[in-house]
Amino acid sequence: MDESTTPVRVTTSRARDHVENSRFRAGDGLVVGHRNQQHPEFVWCATEDGHAGWAPDFHLEMTGAHEATGLRDYDATELTVEPGELLDRLEEAGGWLRCRTSSGHEGWVPADNTEPAD
Repeated sequence: MDESTTPVRVTTSRARDHVENSRFRAGDGLVVGHRNQQHPEFVWCATEDGHAGWAPDFHLEMTGAHEATGLRDYDATELTVEPGELLDRLEEAGGWLRCRTSSGHEGWVPADNTEPAD
């Protein structure tokens, strides 16, 4: 997939919260729970192998009241970032940005921790 990017600059440092992150692949079956109260675009999902976490609802196709199929690969990895760092913004969901660092690492950063880069 050819992703368009927009540069952003980190304004506030942030260490990633989770060591083991939720991830699934396109076509994986998922059990879907409740919506995140703070970020309603995210829903709680569990994979068939028991890994669970938040995922943007637009990454899912609901197939039942609490079942879904992953529409594309998803990884909930968060990035550790420092002020002044430049990132490529890949997508946005519920106040979070999926970004790529200059070294090629991809992950999520709160949008409030960034600003558009000139």
